[in-house]
Amino acid sequence: MKLFCLLIMVVAFGSAAIAQKTETMKIKVYFHSIKIDPEWNDCNKVYPVTRTIPKTTAVATAALQELLKGTTPAEAKDFAGFSPDETKGILKSVKVKNGAAYVNFTKAVFEQMGNATSSCGGGFFSMVEATLKQFPTIKDVYYAIEGNSSNFYEWVQVGECPNGKHCAASNF
Repeated sequence: MKLFCLLIMVVAFGSAAIAQKTETMKIKVYFHSIKIDPEWNDCNKVYPVTRTIPKTTAVATAALQELLKGTTPAEAKDFAGFSPDETKGILKSVKVKNGAAYVNFTKAVFEQMGNATSSCGGGFFSMVEATLKQFPTIKDVYYAIEGNSSNFYEWVQVGECPNGKHCAASNF
């Protein structure tokens, strides 16, 4: 009898757990509009697309992961970004503190995102920064590759990190 009661409880609670829906939240990811600017005359101009994702406290990381997935087939009619093949495995981490997002890429970014260092970079940085700055806790964005900001800013031909104190490896 005890075994039967235990079995009933397991089935009841198991069914309830399965029946629960995962909580979701809406975020925006920003892409270039091929409808508004098909010639990419202003690659810094990006536009929001709303996505529904599982609820998380790491919203900056989740939003950036969504951006790096690229456009969905439905979004691709009006928007453009980088393809998932170009961005797969390039994000190492995102940390948010003191009003800044610290985006740390893997070394794969060198090989997979070579055109991000061109004069316009395909609008990559505009997309990243707009996606992250939608959150009120993020006012600035700093970048590194494997925790080294110098490698990143040299790669994108900027020279040095725009604000030295924010570029310490410990921030990434």
